[in-house]
Amino acid sequence: MNRGKNAQRFRSVRGLGLVASVLIGLVALGNVAEAAADWLTYTTIRDYRAHDTTPAELATHYTVRVLTNWPPAVITAAAITAFIMWLHNARINAGHLVPAGERLRDPVWVWLSWCVPVVNLWFPKVVVDDVWRASDPRLRDVPLEERPSPATTTRWWTAFVLMWLLDLVHVQSFQDGDISNGWYAFAAVQTTICAAVGIVAAVLAARVVRQISSFQSTP
Repeated sequence: MNRGKNAQRFRSVRGLGLVASVLIGLVALGNVAEAAADWLTYTTIRDYRAHDTTPAELATHYTVRVLTNWPPAVITAAAITAFIMWLHNARINAGHLVPAGERLRDPVWVWLSWCVPVVNLWFPKVVVDDVWRASDPRLRDVPLEERPSPATTTRWWTAFVLMWLLDLVHVQSFQDGDISNGWYAFAAVQTTICAAVGIVAAVLAARVVRQISSFQSTP
């Protein structure tokens, strides 16, 4: 990679990318734990209503719910922060790699794209696509606007949005006040599907991070 005069400003992204990938993986594991906890809730409530639950089982259920609610929330916040920090550095690097006379979207969108309602349904992927296309050494001789969007980012973003929507539906269902046994079973199925999609999203996110970091580390 010919970094030229920008060598001192070029940022290393491998370390932060590794941290982000590990945290994203832990989030996926947290989703699996949450699904397991929802199944435990279903069986515990069902047995409690059938007068077939001991105080010890109720206490175990309460402990599991606490452990699968708060720690994953903290890890999720850390994963989001690490990923966006990695993407910010990668975007700065990508700005040094585009052909003369061409520009990427402003780095401020690395942060704003996740926060602005509606826009956050697609614009984070647009930013990642920009960074990927600018960083890919195989496309250096192709004008930026003619470089294709990578299939990997499309798969990652599709899985991520699907996971987010499933989680949103799950949270909303808790607010509806339906507390039948069937509802608890439905919630458990919902979180199980969400966890499965989350694993796919996590694997693809790690692949995106690894590939862009590799592009920007290519001599």
